[in-house]
Amino acid sequence: MKLELYHFNSCPYCVKVRNYIDKKGLKSKITYYDTLQDDAASERLMKMNGDDQVPCLVIDGKPLLESDDIIDWLKENLK
Repeated sequence: MKLELYHFNSCPYCVKVRNYIDKKGLKSKITYYDTLQDDAASERLMKMNGDDQVPCLVIDGKPLLESDDIIDWLKENLK
């Protein structure tokens, strides 16, 4: 399973998701893309969603938005 997290550091919702990932020791399973630092990542996010909303967890090419939904997905699928 390929997991990518599109985020940026100052977003409080991104911080919430990253804190959960860190707390559960999942960081090694997820590739991070900072959309404010990486123009190509920002472009990919816009192409996927038609928007630059973060956090966005991409699961095998399918985007999942909203921090609570992302955390719920992680709880259910990465135990």
